[in-house]
Amino acid sequence: MIRRGLFAFAAILLLSNAAAAQYPERSVKVVVPAAPGGGTDVQARYMASRLSERLGHQFVIENVGAAGGNVAAAQVAKAEPDGYTLLMIAPATVINHTLYAHPGFDAARDFAQVAAWAQSPMLFIANPGLAVSNLQELTAAAKANPGKLSFGSGPGFINHMVMELYKIESGADIVFVPYRGQAPALTDVVSGQIQLTVDSIASSAPFVEDKKVKALATTGAQRAAVFPDVPTVAESGYPRLTGNTWYGLLAPAKTPPNIVAKLSAEIAAIQAEPESIKRIQAMGAEPFIGGATQFKQFYQGELMKWADVIKTSGLRIE
Repeated sequence: MIRRGLFAFAAILLLSNAAAAQYPERSVKVVVPAAPGGGTDVQARYMASRLSERLGHQFVIENVGAAGGNVAAAQVAKAEPDGYTLLMIAPATVINHTLYAHPGFDAARDFAQVAAWAQSPMLFIANPGLAVSNLQELTAAAKANPGKLSFGSGPGFINHMVMELYKIESGADIVFVPYRGQAPALTDVVSGQIQLTVDSIASSAPFVEDKKVKALATTGAQRAAVFPDVPTVAESGYPRLTGNTWYGLLAPAKTPPNIVAKLSAEIAAIQAEPESIKRIQAMGAEPFIGGATQFKQFYQGELMKWADVIKTSGLRIE
């Protein structure tokens, strides 16, 4: 009986290896939890086009932007774990896991981490009329005027979470103003309707260069090449205040490990191509190198980090 069981297990393993070797045998759907044209969508489309070229079958984008991306995540969580339905994510997926009372999926259990893709540091930016030039001065101004300063972003966006983490770390009392997206929040910082936001370097750089806003700090590990005079959050006295925008690929839990490994290896090969590096940089990011194991560790760290911030801040969406 034991021998028959071993033979059966070996047969299943051989079939699994054969399936992975032939994968994909048809088109693959990549669900994007955002509308067309945004950062996640743009990154996903480039990655999908390169995977299509390398693997000989189309990786087709499907945009599902409802409920802050929760509908898309729930859809992939419930999909057949065969490698033919994937999810391109940004930080919102791990944030929503705790932020929403009923997100419709369990980010800790429902997915297999395939690979990291790209990341981009962010900037703390302020209206030029606010008399601060760095985070230390912002902290002092906020403490001297509790509840008088305001910042804006979409609720639960990584921009929002980074500012909430800053409030926790600094003890600053700054009022959150919710927006439907980051673009209108940035517009209101320029006009002075609100004083602060956190934004990606790619989208805020033109406004900084035109002096319509000023940059106080970057969330990157090093100073941004485009803004060498802007200190990092660590240099500003807040080493825990990291919070890059990042993108990665998930599959449903129980997707065969060989298929996950194959996708991970293909993505690593794409990221190493000089042309891909240029394209990702042109989209305001850098390749985020990390196979399935490394991405899983990073992903779990992000889940815990933002869960702590959300619980401490008392944020909750029912």
